[in-house]
Amino acid sequence: MRLLPLLFVLFSFCLQGQASLFDVLHSSTDPVVFRITTDWSKLVRKKKDKRYQPATVDIVLGDSTLTFTGKLRSRGNVRLEVCHNPSLKLKLKKVDLLAAGFSDLNEFKFVLQCNNNSMGESYLNREKMVYDLHKVFSDYSHRTVAASLDLGKDAPIQAFMVEHEEQMAARFEAKVLEVKKISSRGLQRAAYVNMCLFNYLILNTDWHVFNLHNLKFINPNESLDLIPVPYDFDYSGFVGAHYAIPREELNIGSVYTPKWLGKNVTPAEIKAGAAHYLAQREAAEELVKKHSGLDDRDRKRILKRMETFYKLLENEKKLLRLVE
Repeated sequence: MRLLPLLFVLFSFCLQGQASLFDVLHSSTDPVVFRITTDWSKLVRKKKDKRYQPATVDIVLGDSTLTFTGKLRSRGNVRLEVCHNPSLKLKLKKVDLLAAGFSDLNEFKFVLQCNNNSMGESYLNREKMVYDLHKVFSDYSHRTVAASLDLGKDAPIQAFMVEHEEQMAARFEAKVLEVKKISSRGLQRAAYVNMCLFNYLILNTDWHVFNLHNLKFINPNESLDLIPVPYDFDYSGFVGAHYAIPREELNIGSVYTPKWLGKNVTPAEIKAGAAHYLAQREAAEELVKKHSGLDDRDRKRILKRMETFYKLLENEKKLLRLVE
């Protein structure tokens, strides 16, 4: 166990408070490799069961290696049907994390390349880009960490970690809302409009407030505000997965067709939301232009959609038609 480089990172976090393992991985500029010892064939074969199985994990970060024991299971819904590689949830033993100097936040979520080919890797890269893009527009977003999973196979599986809601809640000093139903009328209005505009921009209709579909809701800093935080963007046009189709009731033939799904948004609210997005245009376009995970064709396609989106925001008449 080579720890010296990690000790310097941990020391810097200790000045602010106890670091979680995710905090340290996110702050590092070194590639992250998870060498996972588990019965991978069984997990893939029975991925729809979503049952935990024992796992030993070596986390390689630069010149440092940390070893933990825990358990691993599949997660997700549609991807369990259409992808060879399931998304994963990893739980490490809290006592091991505390002994290594981390906080006891011990749950980690992974999105894996759908299949072990270039197409699966391109889906993964585009979805990570969407998460990164969301941070440009919202103060409340999931952090991600690119990672390789070494499962003892011929080649590592590419993946990224998505910040677990427990970790996100700790970062915002917030509570995660634990209910099964919710109304959009109870949400913080600016945050709701921001979320609606983001999903409209990225051509994502795979979300719903009422049943908390692909949305988490948090109360930051002990406030009464309910903030929606979107996630799981593989059905968006920006990702363009082959299996992504819009819901039949939306009356659109493709995930590449824009569809506004905001409810009860006033003209004043959408104009304020549009002004915020216009102010972030340069930063958003720059992120897409420089994102290493995109090929030239996808970069041009996404930038073209962004140009169309911004033209609509600049045209008040067309903008207000969304909320008529």
